[in-house]
Amino acid sequence: KFGLKITILEKKPAHQSKKNSHDQRTIAISEGTKKFFEKINIWNDINLFSEPIKKIRVIDRKIVNKLDFDNSRRESNLGYIVKNKELLNILYKKIRNSKNIKLFENVKISSIQQSNNSVSTFFNKSTLVSNLNIAADGKNSLVRKMLKTPLFSKNYNKKAFVITFTHSNDHKNTAFEFFFKNGPLAILPMQKIKENYASSIIWTNENNFLNDLINMSEEKIISILNKEINFCIGDIKKIVSKQLFNLSAHLNSKFYEKRLIYIGDSAHSFHPIAGQGWNLGMKDLETLTKISEKYKSLGLELGDNLFCKEYHDKTFYKAYRLFQITDKLDNIFKIQNSILSFTRSSGLNFIQNNKKIKNIISDFAMGIN
Repeated sequence: KFGLKITILEKKPAHQSKKNSHDQRTIAISEGTKKFFEKINIWNDINLFSEPIKKIRVIDRKIVNKLDFDNSRRESNLGYIVKNKELLNILYKKIRNSKNIKLFENVKISSIQQSNNSVSTFFNKSTLVSNLNIAADGKNSLVRKMLKTPLFSKNYNKKAFVITFTHSNDHKNTAFEFFFKNGPLAILPMQKIKENYASSIIWTNENNFLNDLINMSEEKIISILNKEINFCIGDIKKIVSKQLFNLSAHLNSKFYEKRLIYIGDSAHSFHPIAGQGWNLGMKDLETLTKISEKYKSLGLELGDNLFCKEYHDKTFYKAYRLFQITDKLDNIFKIQNSILSFTRSSGLNFIQNNKKIKNIISDFAMGIN
């Protein structure tokens, strides 16, 4: 919208998202991200496929150790669940309808050369010269490896079991987060699938346990999950999809190089305990938009060292903070001893009865602060 020429180099075929009708993975969009999407005029399209989260219930081991969150004071939701494939289809449609965006698919980048005035990207026997490169190529960023940007990484030696399923009771737009000694289990409300109530689960647990679980019969998986989630959404009826992901986190030492910035998972990734990693990537994007608008209005060049450094300064601390919060939360909730269990129980009870602290936590979950 600033009249800039944009070129997207996409490793995979962009039309792939339409073919993957079996892909039931979901994205949790925070209220803060939703507000940004409203500003750039794409929320109305996304909202057609979203299921709002109106309440969140946090449970530590036992149902008596609980925290309940809602957002009635702001008259808005805590978040929204959208299928990954629906979001991609909307974005690709917007891209193809934009006259100043070119999309190249099936791209293999061979090298990147930076100078004081421009950056050249070599791919598929072609060369692209630009003022700024935005590396948005994921957790295992090829660009980061090419430029040898240092990073700190942590392997949790666990996996996340992600499933989509239908169930007997209405979820009433409530998300649940159970904290067990082997890791958290989150239940996220989804739109109905073929007129059946639907949700997704993200369960962090030991590698061996989850490797065995994913290979069990559907009946056995349902039996184990029903036992763990205390039938809070009724009986699980059918498993629609299931996947396993290795659990790790990382943080680049800096979010920029000469005429290049890292955005989203290429810059940072986190333990999924707070469900905020993807939304922080959107916060990166919002920050980039604001800086670009400022430089354009002042007649300054986008992509020089001042521009890239300002982007880093406005994004790095938020990522560092979330990295520390998620890592420490994982440690606190997985330790199993009577003293810490009592401390956690007392802490949850104190927060449950303290509106001010609950409001701060809910604002954080919404991506507002």
